[in-house]
Amino acid sequence: MKNNNTLYYFLMLMMLSFGMTAFTGCSSDDDPFITASEDDEPRILDPYFPDWSNGVPGEFKNITRDVNLNATVVVTPVLFTTVKWYIDEEEVAEGLTIDLPLIAGEYMLKVVATTTKGKETSRQGRVIVRPLDGDPNPGNDIRDRQVVPGSTVKLHGTHMEKVTKVCFGGAEIDAVFVENGSKSYVEYTVPQTLPLGTYRLTLKDVDGITYGGGTIVVSDEAPVVMEETLWEGSFDVTWGTPFTALQNQFASLVSAGSIVRAYVTGNGQGCLATAWWNNILTGQGDPDRGDVTISGDMVLEYSLTDLSIQLMKDQDGALFVGNGYTIKKITVE
Repeated sequence: MKNNNTLYYFLMLMMLSFGMTAFTGCSSDDDPFITASEDDEPRILDPYFPDWSNGVPGEFKNITRDVNLNATVVVTPVLFTTVKWYIDEEEVAEGLTIDLPLIAGEYMLKVVATTTKGKETSRQGRVIVRPLDGDPNPGNDIRDRQVVPGSTVKLHGTHMEKVTKVCFGGAEIDAVFVENGSKSYVEYTVPQTLPLGTYRLTLKDVDGITYGGGTIVVSDEAPVVMEETLWEGSFDVTWGTPFTALQNQFASLVSAGSIVRAYVTGNGQGCLATAWWNNILTGQGDPDRGDVTISGDMVLEYSLTDLSIQLMKDQDGALFVGNGYTIKKITVE
């Protein structure tokens, strides 16, 4: 009996010893923080960076401008790795965590992990920072985004009446707001000595608050914009004689995304409307139609939407209404 007990305890000891060895082995194999050394390749384990698509990194974060870009990475070998964060190729932070305020715009975030032995890995993702409601928010018309030194240019958008200065390339330029209905803009002159290149654009209001405006290209030539002339001549618009020459053709000549321009002169008011005299962009009628005040030579510009196309179909086409101005040319882009 004594010999049987001795054998039993010996077998139990062997089984416990084997279990502990197996448990320890599994923990070591699965935990990179325990086994990784400075000779190992660096890895960024977390967070997840979306896959690239069509040569462009995926969207890593989409936030409003009142929320900081906040993220923490997990790397291995953690004891032998330095992490640096870059925004548009400029180093902005070092360490496992970033907590950075950004103005509205699109940014390229890059995280680089480098070991003490010089081995390196990186991840990239786009960061989208959205403006708040009521912020100045410029559009993306190529004529606004590609400018020539010394030229006077326009920057269209929403809430642009708040903008007093346009800033890029180290220049802070006075801007003048011009009311033009749905296509209101600020006008400014590009500095003659500004080097060619791509710059991040910012906007300032009268209180010095800075808003994001995306990027702008300073080029030695203006962008080429293809405009097709739909009509050319001289037509005097009055309340009793709207411009109807293209009324039934407009729907077949344009589509959502088309930009219709009327080159006009005079002293009056007018807009592109349906045959029911409702604004082509909003569907609103008088007194909320939104006629543009016309003074001298001007261009009335309308970026059509799906609603615009539907309004034309439902309300018998489109025409220019108003009073006191002459249409010289109508184009579509």
